Amino acid sequence: MTTSSLARQRKKSRSGAMPSPDTRLLDRYRLVDRVGDGAGSSVWHATDERLKRPVSVRLLPLSDDRAKELRERAQAAARVFDRRAVPILDVVEDRSSGLLIIISEWVDAATLSEFLIARGDLAMPPVEAATLTLEVARYLSAVHAAGQAHGHLRPDSVMIGADGEVRVRGLGVDLALHGIYPETSPELADVHAAGAVLYATLTNRWPEPEAVDGLPGVPMVEHHAPWPSRVVADVPEPLDQICTRALLTTPTHKGETPFDNVDEIVEELSTLVALPGTKRRPVRTGRTFLRIGSVVLFTAAAIGLAGLGVSLMLGLGSGPLLVPRPQVSSASPKPLPTTVTPTVEKSLAILSAKDVDPYGNNSENVAEAPFAFDGDPATAWHTVVYRRADMSGKQGVGLMFDLGSVREITAVQLNLVGSGTDVTVGASNDPTLAPEKFEVLAQATAAGSELRLRLPKPMRTQYVLVWFTQLPAADSGGYQGGISEIKIVG
Repeated sequence: MTTSSLARQRKKSRSGAMPSPDTRLLDRYRLVDRVGDGAGSSVWHATDERLKRPVSVRLLPLSDDRAKELRERAQAAARVFDRRAVPILDVVEDRSSGLLIIISEWVDAATLSEFLIARGDLAMPPVEAATLTLEVARYLSAVHAAGQAHGHLRPDSVMIGADGEVRVRGLGVDLALHGIYPETSPELADVHAAGAVLYATLTNRWPEPEAVDGLPGVPMVEHHAPWPSRVVADVPEPLDQICTRALLTTPTHKGETPFDNVDEIVEELSTLVALPGTKRRPVRTGRTFLRIGSVVLFTAAAIGLAGLGVSLMLGLGSGPLLVPRPQVSSASPKPLPTTVTPTVEKSLAILSAKDVDPYGNNSENVAEAPFAFDGDPATAWHTVVYRRADMSGKQGVGLMFDLGSVREITAVQLNLVGSGTDVTVGASNDPTLAPEKFEVLAQATAAGSELRLRLPKPMRTQYVLVWFTQLPAADSGGYQGGISEIKIVG
């Protein structure tokens, strides 16, 4: 770029005009591709040259009447911590360029629209639809617990990674730029949004008359979206009722009352997902997978579903636990083995255990930590008792085990306190890392009291982190989890 052209670009930038690719902002972020426009702002794929990582950059002229509200809402959104959030990393009023600059994590994932469109006419199995929606509803619940609301969640707000991780973006930003949708309170708009996500995953349609973010709408019946069960066959009645109780555009079933808040949706969906084999279980998928890291092993005969991979973690004592693992791809899946060859196992010695509570007061019953590996299932390390299963919005708590040196591990067996824990097992050779920086070995949703996780190939690590993000109900009231025994197998 010549000196004169650079000067012209800076002159345009000072007026709030949108820059071009290869522009460097804040002496740090280099713009790569313009990936979106909307409501007077632009979104860019950019590179953080200091940390050598991709980021998302949203730009809005400071002269825009909404700039102040957008800055305040984005700053508030940056203070919401949830593993499902697409976090805002920085918010800067750059007077030199005349732009409000919002830096977010770059997530390489498909939007819900892209994921469902890729499936064509093949709707998600109901239990998988319920599990995906539960992730979105739990995120919205954490947002509300932090005193905020999304208020404008659409199909492109929900993102699904190749590993099946569900993320939600746009907190604060979409509300400031687009306003509340539907026109109600932001909290009730989120209730409607959770119902709309469930509706879409069950029917491959958004519950509006026109397409939204490329996802087809539905023909209205007497100015209302029809029940999901009237759009596609075999929608279980409990999920049909959850949709109608959540949506503001659909009448409820006779005798049913609308939901007042997202927590009620979380409770209903959690019950359906966590209690397989009961009358409330919507459907059986006909396949059982075990997913560890990035490898999926079949443990039973599978029914192929184009464009979709689902992992079930077997929580012994409470039945299959489902976590959606979608893959947006039209390629035919390669055959995978249906059996796993047994191996000789040996338990590794654990040197010590330490409670991990970086998002609280850094103390989570530390005196009980040795009980998690003392060989006595009658003793246990417990979390403290919380008022809510999500620890009132805290990102999580856990226990980190030190093997004394880098050892090769092949499996982790957990005896948990209670039934209904969301748990992630991670590994690292650096005990000072934040929990989210540990390499994820396995995850389970609504796990039972016994959980066995086998790695597809050995992993070398010194520290193993067991991280809880949802706790089971405690017998004495409130919510409390824990580990009564852990076995790390080499």
